[in-house]
Amino acid sequence: MRKFVHVLIFLLLTIQALSQEIDWARPSYTKTYPIANYNQSKPESAWGCVYARDISTRVVNNTLVAVNAYKINTITASPGAGPFSDVSQTFAVDYNRDGFADIISVTYGGRVVIKENKGLVNNDLVMSDVYAYNLPIVGDGTFVIDDFDNDRKLDLLLYNARQQAVFIPDCVRNVPWNQMYRKDVPYNDSGFVTNWTVTAMASYDFDSDGYKDIIYADMRGRVWFWKNTNSQGNSRFFSTQFVKLIDDPDIGTTASNGGAVLDVADVNKDGVPDIIAGNTDKRGIYIYLGRTVNNQIVYNATQKIAIVNNNGSLGQVSFVDPNIPNSKDPSSLPSFGPTVIKVTDVDRDGLPDIFVGTDAWRQGKNFGGSVYLFRGRNLNANGVPNFVSLELVRGSYSTDNKPPFDFDAGTIGDLDNDGVPDFVAADGNHSGNYYKIITQTVREYKVEDGIMVSDYLVNVVDYRNPDGKIVVGIPKAVLQNNFVKAIEVEIEFLESDTGTFELRYSAKSIKDPALIDHRLFGLMLDSSTMQPMRGNTPVPGNRRFAARVVLNTPSPDPQVIIVLRPKNKNEAPHIKSLTYKIWTTPAVVVIRGFNWTK
Repeated sequence: MRKFVHVLIFLLLTIQALSQEIDWARPSYTKTYPIANYNQSKPESAWGCVYARDISTRVVNNTLVAVNAYKINTITASPGAGPFSDVSQTFAVDYNRDGFADIISVTYGGRVVIKENKGLVNNDLVMSDVYAYNLPIVGDGTFVIDDFDNDRKLDLLLYNARQQAVFIPDCVRNVPWNQMYRKDVPYNDSGFVTNWTVTAMASYDFDSDGYKDIIYADMRGRVWFWKNTNSQGNSRFFSTQFVKLIDDPDIGTTASNGGAVLDVADVNKDGVPDIIAGNTDKRGIYIYLGRTVNNQIVYNATQKIAIVNNNGSLGQVSFVDPNIPNSKDPSSLPSFGPTVIKVTDVDRDGLPDIFVGTDAWRQGKNFGGSVYLFRGRNLNANGVPNFVSLELVRGSYSTDNKPPFDFDAGTIGDLDNDGVPDFVAADGNHSGNYYKIITQTVREYKVEDGIMVSDYLVNVVDYRNPDGKIVVGIPKAVLQNNFVKAIEVEIEFLESDTGTFELRYSAKSIKDPALIDHRLFGLMLDSSTMQPMRGNTPVPGNRRFAARVVLNTPSPDPQVIIVLRPKNKNEAPHIKSLTYKIWTTPAVVVIRGFNWTK
């Protein structure tokens, strides 16, 4: 006779208890911020943070600082001419750290041009050529710039319409040909190509190995994980390791020419990258939410969220605000073919905003192009922002008495050093004309609490691989041996007596920083007294402060919350540096109530 016995098995992931005092002089891992080559569209990344509200990053007295944001007056658009002639793609980076975003451009003929931003003069861009060099391939298609080998220098990968790619390490200098790495990259079929000039690449460490990978959209509407294989050195992107993430005809074309367009951002603030994409041959712009399944990031094209539908009407998360004169539905335009999609938080309210530059040539219209801003507003029930549709630039017809702007290239950067991202969209293949979208600020600080939330601390510290290479972030493969048991944060300010601050922490992942009340999170301990720091700690006279905490249960995903409060509208704390230190311990599995009966 068979006996059935109720067996209750609990498998709980716990951490080995701390058996000795923390040696505060010997952290397991550490890193100091800011970093110089941060993403201009996400300025909080300079500080190891993934979220910011009412905080800006700018240069003060030749020092990169994080400070409360200025009050925003308006967002304006104005045209200019000259700097973008023959430009197929462009990227903004403040390479000389003067607070003004400089421009790296690639021409259709295959020339890299570095232009130094001298600031706005009479409301116009003044760009000075620093140097230029030629590529071994032509420069159409798409490209991306980031630090792909963790040497703190910017690298460039370009993939053109002939399925040729070139990788350039340390691209912000005059690079000789023998230091460029070129290869043909045919894959799958002729659709694995960008047969137009669009922003079809974005960088993200998709496999959490400490090295930035590439997310790439081909002309057929397939989005790929293009792996950065660090062991191959400067051939790191030529191993043909591609994983398909999305296959959606709504962002693809069956024509012989065209290109999918994308950017990557965590739109719903769940810690997983989302993809915002469209295609030059169609009007639609969609959000593909990422989610984690069995420790893998996956996307479901059937569950995409429309910002703009393929007929040009606004999607389910977009709306027209009748109180704003330039809030418009793009379906009235002769064409709305996206060539540039860039995500940033332009108003520093903690919600993503989406810039879109368009071009009419792929849609056969006698029309130049438009620039729209889909500005994030309130969150819906699923944690996704709603977007108000704003027409910033309507462009012009080619029969008008002014040049027909069609926007081939675009980039986000702080053009005027007010700590707020701006946007430039350029007519690169014809006139070289451009529109700059400037977020105009009032030189008075917002007196509301400014908040930055760090990435998971295991993602912001330096880790030394067995081969001796330093990567940012503890790789997932060894994370089980490095759960965080203690944290210390050292903060240095530019000036004293400018306001107050707080250092708080969350022992576990914050699912949506935009919804948190930071006052509900615990204050860290003053490292000098081991007493909880004050809720309004004045910036000390020596401008330095250290806070620490020992977690009750070691965690794989703790975060730090930094709060800044201005003294008044004219004085605010300026963070000069942040140092994160963590002490780690291995995770163990404890099985409780385990009974086994045959």
